[in-house]
Amino acid sequence: MLPSGTIDQGVYDAKEIAVISDAVEAVCSELGIDRADLVSRERVASHVMRSWSLGRRTPLGLVQAGLDGAA
Repeated sequence: MLPSGTIDQGVYDAKEIAVISDAVEAVCSELGIDRADLVSRERVASHVMRSWSLGRRTPLGLVQAGLDGAA
């Protein structure tokens, strides 16, 4: 799940969205964050996307950013 409105802005292409979404899902799964917990999921997604925008785009780096953001 990406933060509200980011897809509408056309900032990311489909491949980038898939990589970011995979990282968000991995973090949420690891931490037991339910799909209904939109606040926590958006917080994780925001940190993953920030990592992406700063050029830290490896899967491990994105997951680590999400984990750091969930804390």
